[in-house]
Amino acid sequence: MKRTIFLVISVLILYVLTISSVKAIDVEKTPYGAEFKGNADGSIPNWQGGLENKKEFGSVLLKEKPLYTIDASNMNQYRSILPDALSALIERYPETMKVPVFTSYRPAYYFDWIYDAIRKNRDSAKLIDDGSSVVGAYPGIPFPDPKNGYEVLWNHVLSFRGVSFDVKAWEMVVQENRRSTVIKSRVKVSSEYYNKNRDKSEEDQIHSYYLSTVIYPPKMSGSSLLVHERVNGSVIPRQAWGYLAGQRRVVRIPSIDYDAPMPRSEGIRFADEVDIYIGSIDRYQWRLLGKKEMIIPYNNKKLYEDLQVSDGPSDAILTKFHLNPKSLRYEKHRVWVIEGVLKKGSAHPYKKRILYLDEDSWNAVLAENYNRNGDLWRVSASYVRFYHIFPGIFKVVDVHHDLKDKAYYAQGALGGQSKVLAVGDEVLPKRSFKPSALRRLGKR
Repeated sequence: MKRTIFLVISVLILYVLTISSVKAIDVEKTPYGAEFKGNADGSIPNWQGGLENKKEFGSVLLKEKPLYTIDASNMNQYRSILPDALSALIERYPETMKVPVFTSYRPAYYFDWIYDAIRKNRDSAKLIDDGSSVVGAYPGIPFPDPKNGYEVLWNHVLSFRGVSFDVKAWEMVVQENRRSTVIKSRVKVSSEYYNKNRDKSEEDQIHSYYLSTVIYPPKMSGSSLLVHERVNGSVIPRQAWGYLAGQRRVVRIPSIDYDAPMPRSEGIRFADEVDIYIGSIDRYQWRLLGKKEMIIPYNNKKLYEDLQVSDGPSDAILTKFHLNPKSLRYEKHRVWVIEGVLKKGSAHPYKKRILYLDEDSWNAVLAENYNRNGDLWRVSASYVRFYHIFPGIFKVVDVHHDLKDKAYYAQGALGGQSKVLAVGDEVLPKRSFKPSALRRLGKR
């Protein structure tokens, strides 16, 4: 009898220790708030962004072949890991849309001072205004242990996309029967949120300064857009000014948030769809749908290299209905999935939005946007890669698809002879982002 009791107690102790060990592994985090461990079958690896991996990553990607390709013929067997954004594109364009799935890699790492800020944010950052604002955040994601949809969304909105950079970019619209003229711009960004010398954020914290000046086509050359973005846009709205080269004057732009249409996208992208979703979040009720293993765009080194060949996007990459699958890479990763439902009394063409956020960067890489009738209307995809120069995960090309009109808007960085990418770890002088600077830029 005593031996039996002893054995039972021993088994219970072993059980408790085992459960405790499993829980310890489950909550083990990278400094950026992701799970350190990979998944059970190894299709998602352990985090690879430690000190030993801070070296050039990407050459192996160009030599690999897809593990498998998802298309109209086999899509149903992958439904459980295929986001509706991608399955909708396959269903809309069954003859041409494919999803090549490659080996998964998790190379993301960030500055140590960002990791230090994240540790402080665990005790300092907090939501106010029913989740639509955040205060007390140091320069890092505010909620590495998110408990709800608002905290997950704020991690995306405040994810690291560089301290400052100067880049030449392109954008264009592809319709079923025509293409718009490609627009090329010089873009300067300075992130005041990621000023490593600042104190914890208050309600009026600046998010970033953005300045874009058109360099092509000639008839638009010199036209500029200046944006002052606040972290809490619902409290202090985004401010914007434009310089009209033809009229040689600076004008204040009254509204460039929420569903304000972006003219260069021909209405396909709204103002709050920069970086898939950004700006004021208060018109939606956000809830967490869970953390899932899904197929997402990732490690798009080949797309980046293919875009370096020409001075702007080519027809070979921007095909009739979508980007050429031969240039794309998708991988299985863990993603946070959140849903935004339009609040009663609020206005927006999207009644519901679903976002997929990569766990290692907190960047939204896919979005599903539903119209007022509840139908999936538009989907967005951010074809990201890892950049050692930042360092971190950042876009190569963002694409916004209108499923109804068979059209898409794409935006990315220029390559070829026009390649310019200057990145710094310090914020730029604020005088460079004053409205008075617009007129100086517009002189030809």
